[in-house]
Amino acid sequence: MSSDKSATKDSIKELYNESKHRIRLVLSMFGRYEPEKPNPIPDDKTFATISNLINSIMSATQFESENQYRNAIVEISNWLNCAFNKDYLTQNASLYPNPLYAVRKGAEVLHSLLHRDLRRKQFSSEEDQMYRNFLTLISKLPDPRNKKLNQDNVDDMIDNLLKTS
Repeated sequence: MSSDKSATKDSIKELYNESKHRIRLVLSMFGRYEPEKPNPIPDDKTFATISNLINSIMSATQFESENQYRNAIVEISNWLNCAFNKDYLTQNASLYPNPLYAVRKGAEVLHSLLHRDLRRKQFSSEEDQMYRNFLTLISKLPDPRNKKLNQDNVDDMIDNLLKTS
């Protein structure tokens, strides 16, 4: 039974290592953003790549038991998935902080949380502060998770999914 448990830990570790690599790619594609300035939205190809990388990160958490890290990774990934869309970024570009800056900060926090020893289940005081700072930062922006989609947007998303599969 302990070999099953360690195999699971190894699998989780591999998934998190892949996620760390994805986050590094996202951060390098973003470059530097400023909280108080309008930041340029990446070109379509880069935008799609970043979006796909962000979407794939949350899957790494599905095998880990519930704990403070997993919950934070899921929450941040979910926020990033919802916030990293052109409508949200464009509509809120003039706000402080700039939403692209907040997305980049979220990716930095995710990168840090994915670098932990998997045996740890609770934040250190520094990690707790970093996570709280991110939550404070995004609380200044409209919550993209509360956005209701109109039927045309839903139909377009379904059509796009059918075309790509």
